[in-house]
Amino acid sequence: MTYPKIIGHRGAAALAPENTLAGFAKAASLGVKMVELDAKLSADGEVVVHHDDTLGRTANGQGPVAQASFAALRALDAGGWFGEAYKGERIPTLAEALDAIAKAGMGVNVEIKPCAGREVETAEKVIAVARAQWKGDGPFQFSSFKRPCLETALAQAPDYERGYLTDNFAEGWLENAQALKCASVNGNFRGYTRERIAATHAAGLLALTYTVNEPAIARQLLANGMDGIITDVPDRMLAL
Repeated sequence: MTYPKIIGHRGAAALAPENTLAGFAKAASLGVKMVELDAKLSADGEVVVHHDDTLGRTANGQGPVAQASFAALRALDAGGWFGEAYKGERIPTLAEALDAIAKAGMGVNVEIKPCAGREVETAEKVIAVARAQWKGDGPFQFSSFKRPCLETALAQAPDYERGYLTDNFAEGWLENAQALKCASVNGNFRGYTRERIAATHAAGLLALTYTVNEPAIARQLLANGMDGIITDVPDRMLAL
């Protein structure tokens, strides 16, 4: 699968409320060809698009997401914190997000982001939603920091590509990505050296990096061989 050079982080996180339909629409309006999002479970097993384990930062609730029903999550405002224009924006289901992204002609990186102890369950339900809902022509990838999630994706959805997320390139990062038959290593740009990019390519994997918001840094990473940049500010990056 070919990935675009610029990927919108949680939609276009600096320009519209993250992980919302409005955010994905904003990315599409800019000409973004692929976005990243985070998928996790409500207390009653609905796959929702939300990053944090707890409410409060991007939705006007309190407490763990894993203890909130879907109805309770749906009642929250996920846009007002960003600006008055987005007041009333809701936490979307993964199904809704995938439908909107596909209709906008974009690809998607679905980060499986489980609450603690729900790694396999989350991966299984995310996979089920993706199989039922994704109708897009753009690139599609599951990614995760959690090995059980990637193991589940490999076992149950080997036909979908996987991205190995790593924050600090801990020992064995490349071997783990290969063992999980990943298509890419999605690493923190602060540790993604020219040598690590070359090693990733030598192993037959693509090098993707997050979260790059300075064009000068992005240019250097691309010059070093980086295949894709995940960014909050795609409007500043698309011309690179």
